[in-house]
Amino acid sequence: MNMHARPANEVLLELPREVDIEIAGDIEKESVFVSPFIERIRIEPDLKTARMTMKPGAPVEEIAGKAKRFLEVMVRQVSGFEIKVFVETARRDQGPYQIGVNQGLVERGWMHDYGKGQVAYSGPVLKLARLINDKSGELYAQAFGAAEAHFPALVDAETLHKCGYFDSHPNAVTFVGNMVEDFDAIEEFRRANSCSEGALMPPHEHIHVDGMCLNPAACFPCYPTLSGTTFDTGRAYTWLGRVFRYESRNISGLDRLYEFNVRELVFVGDDEYVRDCRRRSLNVVESLATYFDIDCRIQTATDPFFATVSAAKKFWQAAQEVKNEIKIPSLDADGNVKQLACGSINLHGNFFGRRFDIKDGAGEPVQTGCVGLGIERWVLATFTQHGFEPERWPKPVRDVIFA
Repeated sequence: MNMHARPANEVLLELPREVDIEIAGDIEKESVFVSPFIERIRIEPDLKTARMTMKPGAPVEEIAGKAKRFLEVMVRQVSGFEIKVFVETARRDQGPYQIGVNQGLVERGWMHDYGKGQVAYSGPVLKLARLINDKSGELYAQAFGAAEAHFPALVDAETLHKCGYFDSHPNAVTFVGNMVEDFDAIEEFRRANSCSEGALMPPHEHIHVDGMCLNPAACFPCYPTLSGTTFDTGRAYTWLGRVFRYESRNISGLDRLYEFNVRELVFVGDDEYVRDCRRRSLNVVESLATYFDIDCRIQTATDPFFATVSAAKKFWQAAQEVKNEIKIPSLDADGNVKQLACGSINLHGNFFGRRFDIKDGAGEPVQTGCVGLGIERWVLATFTQHGFEPERWPKPVRDVIFA
């Protein structure tokens, strides 16, 4: 891989092979995790070259070496798998898509963006978020007899390890730390902040990481509660989960948050039951999209794994067709249509059954599957497709959120 000299903070790197648009997008998104000195890696239009922009003062040779290793593993990904579309809905609203939804919500006082991947919302945004959650929960109860549940936002690192998250998505994990139980360390921290103009963080040696994390996937806390359970018949559970995924510089309004809400559905049972639930969940999501009158598509997809394992894990997911993604059209900052991933429908095989000792009626590890709907992304996509004027919204929705 050759490196071409550019301005002091910019380097052009030749890729080992030409990539397609899908892999180019993955490279650009994941490049924020290569080095804190890198502003961004962009793939050039020729799809054979990467432009790396670095912060002033960055050690160029060292950072270029990391970038090369990153690019070498990322280009190994195999793409070109046939994308199968299982559901496609078309909205009745004939109005144009609304550009600048995030800013528009802020200007109307319906949303506050803290700028770190967290948002607060009220008014029609809050009402819509609640309606999406309530309506999907209602549909899950009708279709699957799903029992309501609740789980904490904190999850033990051992659980994430069992779930394979540290191997697949280590870059997205948020560890929870607390002050060490030391009188002098705590007093030093207190005194430093008693007269400072801004918050002062304690030194690293005064922070204790005790193995708790913020939950990065809504379904994970469910499985430890089922350990040692035998399911003679299939069961389904549903809840609203608080989810945290570190996104570095990729955060952007409701498009990509650090902290967000997911209406989760988990089904547990034998292979026939779980596959039937996944099949029927397509109809449930279609009903939800029709209720909110939005363009929506459900299609085969893969997850964004960490670079060094991405090629192998994406290939397996695509080959086995275990992940279906809920794509809802939205707009980027320039007004171009983009397909926003607003949820997924997944098969896990007996992975969680084996890891958490959950068995079916035959004494075998259970099969599991799940459906996750990203509430804030559904909010963004729905406002994009209907705009801010109440008369464009379907009446049952309008009567609730603009009341």
